[in-house]
Amino acid sequence: MLKNKSTIIFFVLFIIGISSYMASAVKVQALRDRLDPTQIVSALNVSPEVLKIASGEFASLLADYLLLKASVYLGGRDEMPEANQKTVSTLFSQSANLDPYFFQTCYFVQGYLPWWKGDYVKKGIEILELFNAHRDWDWQPGFFIGFDYFYFLRDNLTASRYLMEIAKRHEAAKSLGLLGARLAQRGGETITSIAFLKTMYERTENEAQKEEIARRIEALNGVLILEKGIEQYVWSFGHPPETLEQLTATGILKTLPKNPTRPNEAYLYKNGKIEF
Repeated sequence: MLKNKSTIIFFVLFIIGISSYMASAVKVQALRDRLDPTQIVSALNVSPEVLKIASGEFASLLADYLLLKASVYLGGRDEMPEANQKTVSTLFSQSANLDPYFFQTCYFVQGYLPWWKGDYVKKGIEILELFNAHRDWDWQPGFFIGFDYFYFLRDNLTASRYLMEIAKRHEAAKSLGLLGARLAQRGGETITSIAFLKTMYERTENEAQKEEIARRIEALNGVLILEKGIEQYVWSFGHPPETLEQLTATGILKTLPKNPTRPNEAYLYKNGKIEF
């Protein structure tokens, strides 16, 4: 009888929890849909260290709040203004310093900051180092850092060092040592980047984050198609094409792949290099 009662209570609490989560998710999405893309995000102009002292025993709760505040402005249909990117970066940093064990912040940092390029790559790595130092049982922060050094900073040696280190520390990440060795020998960059992201995708449980990673993989697959097309163009004409459209005009590609990460679905092409 007692067992049945406990089971009923468990399911009631479970249903309440799921309902609360769904209500929150719907509310956040509704807020995103109503947001003016030019609206400026705000953050307290306080150092993370001072914020941690001031928050005291509520540090973890404040970290959750700051991450939620930042997440409302992420994943929208419009490109985020530079001012908002800077503020979201600050919110991520404050949240991570308040609670460097909360992995949800780590996922958000990796999912956005380095992809904004420029100074945000190193800023993202700086925040990820916090998680790597505190979550010493977890291989994923080091994996993210290795990817960022490889893909965004083109520093294969540092990337391979991080991968080989986490392969030594974590039994579940032994195979990453092979990827680290490949980086040390400098294999094909786009193919290796796809391998990185596929590993992230397979190890991620959050569906929204998996969807974002899948978009990145799709975009890189498009880059790979374009890179092969450019190689064939150079082999045929002795120089790279001036525009990507020349790949279809010459019949090398039937159509140009679409870029799922940009509103106009186009890839950026300059001086023989492709960006998305």
